[in-house]
Order: sequence, then C-alpha cells, then structure tokens
Amino acid sequence: MPRPTCLVTGSSSGIGAAVVRHFAAQGWDVVVNYNSGRKRAEAIATQIRRDHGVDVFVIGADLSQRDEPFRLVDAAVAHFGRLDVAISNSGVANYIRGDDGQLIRHRFHETPPDHLDREMARVLDLNLLGAYRFGQRALKHMIDAANADTAAGAAPDHRSLLFITSISDVAPETTRIPYGVSKAGLNHAVIGAALEGGRHNITVNALRPGVVDTPLTARPSGLTDEVTGHEYTVADTYALMAEGGSQALPRIGDPEDIALAAWAFTHIPYMTGQFIAVDGGFTLADGFPNRELFLQEGIRKRRDRG
Repeated sequence: MPRPTCLVTGSSSGIGAAVVRHFAAQGWDVVVNYNSGRKRAEAIATQIRRDHGVDVFVIGADLSQRDEPFRLVDAAVAHFGRLDVAISNSGVANYIRGDDGQLIRHRFHETPPDHLDREMARVLDLNLLGAYRFGQRALKHMIDAANADTAAGAAPDHRSLLFITSISDVAPETTRIPYGVSKAGLNHAVIGAALEGGRHNITVNALRPGVVDTPLTARPSGLTDEVTGHEYTVADTYALMAEGGSQALPRIGDPEDIALAAWAFTHIPYMTGQFIAVDGGFTLADGFPNRELFLQEGIRKRRDRG
C-alpha cells in the first residue's frame, strides 16, 4: 500500500519542520519545502528518513513569486503521485530593516506611504497571495483525485487543506497591522475553498497559532528591561506576558504544539471552514489590550523567582 503524503510549505525550520516530523512519525511520506534554508531542509530530510523510513521530497520554492506555489504543488504530486494533506505554513513579518540593519517600526497612523507600500508588498506577496495560490493548486489536485476515486466506483478518500494563519487576524498590534491584514485576508480563502471542497470530501480549515517560540519570534521586540537594559525578543516578551496572566496557560507555544494541532485538524472529516486558535487561551483571556500590565507582572514574577 502506498503511504499517504503531506506537503508543508516553509518546513525547513520552526512550525513547518515540526509538522513534517510529526506526520513522518505517523508513517507519512512528506515534502520538505524551503526558500533559503536548503541545508536545514536536507538535514531534516536525512533525519526523517533515518528515524522513520519514509520518503522525503526536498524542494525549494519562493512562494512570494507568482508561479512558484503552482510549481511546488505540481512537483510534489509528480513525485509521489498523490496529495492527501497540504499545509500552507510559510510566512513573514512586515518589518523591514533600515540601512543600519535595525528593524523599522512605525505605528499605524505614522507609517510613511512609501514604507507602507514596502511592508504591504512583503507580507501580501507571501502570506496572502502565496498561500492563496498554493491552496488553489492543492485543492485542484485533490478534486482531480476525488473525481478519479468516483470514476473508479469508490467514495472519495478524505483529503485536507490547512492554512496556518495567526491570531493576529483579530489581535492587533499597532506596528504589525500589515501582518494582521495579510493573515485576516486568508480567512475568506478558507471558507471559499471549504465550500468548493466539501462535495469532494475535502476539508479546509485555518489553524491560528498564538505566539510560538520559532525563528520568526526570535527577532528583537523593541522592548527593554528597565533594570538590565536587555532587549527582549518577541518570544521573551510574550512569555513574560503569559507568566503575568495574559492568557490561561502561563507559557507561549512551541512548534510541537502546533504540529499536534495540524495533525488533528487534518484528520477530522466533519470539520471544515473553521478558524481555530491554538494560543494557550490568549484570545480567550482578551489579554492583548492589557499587554503592558501583564508584561510588567511577568517581569516582577521572574525577578522574584531569582
């Protein structure tokens, strides 16, 4: 029996790497996609082959370029002859570095028009259009496979398309509005694809992570400890907020948390068109508007401990 196949974009590090490892551990063949991290992708593939004995297809693609999402999906299907689960995971933050190498941050009402154009192009080309095109082509191949099942006299197998988006679609941060816009825009693609895929036994959903400890959140946050002068990373900042009470679970997520959710969401045959937060209760507690309060409480607790 041929093994089922899962394609994950942006899977050379962070959440994507955790997802392909989890699917491979369950006996699935996987596609490891990278943009610039070829060596990381090949190392992940080597480890997966050694540990799990499945087939791994490594392929580079810059999904911010118009034709690359289509080429990626077509190549994966050509390699394995099937596509059971496709997961859109690639993404970037909107921040652009200045001539001094530092990240430039502008509040919503202060962003210069030329800078806004650059930020919007950065996030929309990959986070929205790249994901949209990837989903289009993946859904087409899944529908073709479902029609082949029907033509052979069988009920279509369950297949699944998952968009990993963000709670930033509803949790605004004043210097990251373009990022939130790019993620919120995917929500309509999810329900549109779910509507088309349903009759073919294809489910389409959005997994909306909260803050996860990944290379994306290892960047400087712009916030510093008033006592030590240490600049917190984004992950540090939200970990402190979590400790201070910003969410129900007093920690930020790790990539394996999201990998478990991705496995679960793509294996529920009666759930489609849904936007589900996996965020430790951050949106439940409505912690974002009070971030400074929770940040300071987290700093106090950490100092008290040591």
